[in-house]
Amino acid sequence: MTRSIFGKLLLSHFAVILVSVLTLGLLMSYLVHNHAIENKRRDLLAKGSAAAAIITPMLAAGQTPSNRMLDALSDMAGGDIWLMDSTGRIIAGQLPTGWKERRLERLAELWENADWQDGNGTHKVLKPRRRSDPAIIAALPITLPGNNPPAALFLYAPVTGVNRTVLALEYLLLYSLVAGILAAVLVGLLMARSIVRPLANISQAAAAFASGDYTSRTTATQSDEIGQLGRTFNSMASELAQIEQNRREFLSDVSHELKTPVASIQALAEAMLDGLVNTSEQRQRYLSSIVGETKRIGRLIGDLLDLSQLETGELTIVRERVMLPELIAGHTAKLTPFLEAKSLTVNIMIPDAVPPVIADPDRLGQVLANLLTNAIRHADQGSAIIIAARTLPHQVALDVTNSGIGIPPEHLPHIWERFYRVDKSRSRIDGGTGLGLAITKKLVEAMGGSISARSIPGETTTFTVILPAGEANAVQKPV
Repeated sequence: MTRSIFGKLLLSHFAVILVSVLTLGLLMSYLVHNHAIENKRRDLLAKGSAAAAIITPMLAAGQTPSNRMLDALSDMAGGDIWLMDSTGRIIAGQLPTGWKERRLERLAELWENADWQDGNGTHKVLKPRRRSDPAIIAALPITLPGNNPPAALFLYAPVTGVNRTVLALEYLLLYSLVAGILAAVLVGLLMARSIVRPLANISQAAAAFASGDYTSRTTATQSDEIGQLGRTFNSMASELAQIEQNRREFLSDVSHELKTPVASIQALAEAMLDGLVNTSEQRQRYLSSIVGETKRIGRLIGDLLDLSQLETGELTIVRERVMLPELIAGHTAKLTPFLEAKSLTVNIMIPDAVPPVIADPDRLGQVLANLLTNAIRHADQGSAIIIAARTLPHQVALDVTNSGIGIPPEHLPHIWERFYRVDKSRSRIDGGTGLGLAITKKLVEAMGGSISARSIPGETTTFTVILPAGEANAVQKPV
């Protein structure tokens, strides 16, 4: 039980209540006891002083107070009164009932330890026996001519009721302790319900998730620290589930991308081995198809390698000044056959005032090639692709725009994911691997820039690359 949260909460309540009640009980018992004794002491000394003032003139005149007078003074003081000289002889009055010799020894000690010069006398608190009340005994000097007082007025009075008060207080605290324990059990149960159950729910959801149920979520999402833990778990579970789904889709897509060209190569090669290719033209066509499929596999493997190096930080980026007009012109010329196949034109609009960018020329060329290839693939027949640059504070923005079917808004956030295709069948037909935009985003970020996309479905799609501008020396920096 002590290992559970409920047990720890309950025991902590017990400990707090027990320590609090015991501490309060001891403190209050001590205060009540001392307060009662102190009040009795002051009252006894005050009434004893009044009695001494009455008796002193009589002793000075050689008279001895009668027992009737001492009884009256005893009633006034609320205790026993008697006169005793320094030898221990009782002059007037009598000792309290039940006193024995050892009590007389205490009177002798009281007489010896008293400082009679100040006239205030002395007192002593007698400890009680068992459950009896404590008592106070006081000695007041009878001041007469001479060096030492011939007699002292002794007063004895029990502090009645103090034990009953302390005992009643102890019972009250005992009842409070029992009520506190019951309250602790009730509070512990309520706290266990509000704390343990949500934690158990989160634990069950985590166990189900760990066993492979990636749809498992916790319902403990209340507005407290445990609810924050539950919401954090749900967020983490959603991300992990998405990662797992992406992993499965990635493996499926890679397998499919490799399986298609491998199957094509196998079929063409088996046809040639079986002697189904009789003419040199057929042989040339089959061999060209095999080479084309191997190039497709090579592109896929190269893209996967680039993406892996980018994600693990193993790709080296060279930072130097790159002139955009020269870079764009060179890569546009390489794509002329593809542009002519769809009757596309490229309009380059780069003002002279646009500064060079700080980037890796080879990697920036790869980014530009990916964006142009993507634009050619999705542009309308006979349309124009616009490449424009504009200057931003300490940066340069490069826009690549094409006219075409565009990208639906729900697909825009996902186009940077590996193997994500808005139109899968079309991408496979035209030779895309589905990794171009994922690699492009990683490369741009590795060069210290950013990339975004906006699209109007059925009209235009624009990819914007923003890179730092300015002067810089060539520096190699691992990503």
